Amino acid sequence: MKIKFLKLKSWLLAGVMGALGLSSCHCNKQLAEPEEPETPEVKDRGDVRLMYGVPTMNYMIRGQVRDDKGRPVRDVRVGVLEHGIEASADTVYGDPDNVRSYLENTSVKTDKHGRFELSGSSRPWDEMRVLVRDVDGRENGNYKNQLLDVKVQPEDMDRSDAAGMYQGTFRKELKIDLEKKVE
Repeated sequence: MKIKFLKLKSWLLAGVMGALGLSSCHCNKQLAEPEEPETPEVKDRGDVRLMYGVPTMNYMIRGQVRDDKGRPVRDVRVGVLEHGIEASADTVYGDPDNVRSYLENTSVKTDKHGRFELSGSSRPWDEMRVLVRDVDGRENGNYKNQLLDVKVQPEDMDRSDAAGMYQGTFRKELKIDLEKKVE
């Protein structure tokens, strides 16, 4: 009997908590009428909707990697590091197997013209970290790795399709000049 009572209590609590959680996302409170007449695009503000979730933005970062003489460099890995990943230009910290797998899966190699294109989805940040790594050794030159902080400026945001938690698309064109390693 006690088990049945506890099960019933659990079901009732779960139902009440679920109903309260879902009902808190909608508010029927009317906003005060503005003193000035509104333009047609902002006229319908009577119902306030609250949203929860994680804001996101798409990003498209493209560009070219060049040597110190302005010539394109092929087979250089370029990738965006997620926020919270500790890194320097030469080291990404963490479990070596996970780091290797992460870098291989989230970065691209430059083509014969030194061009690359990165795209994906992320939380909106003030800046994105781009890691540039010379991974082919001395085959096409031996260059220093770079860790770049790319500022997310308002003029780089395309908000034409932004809605709700989706903030739009960040687009940036980069020119990356590598330095030769001193041997």
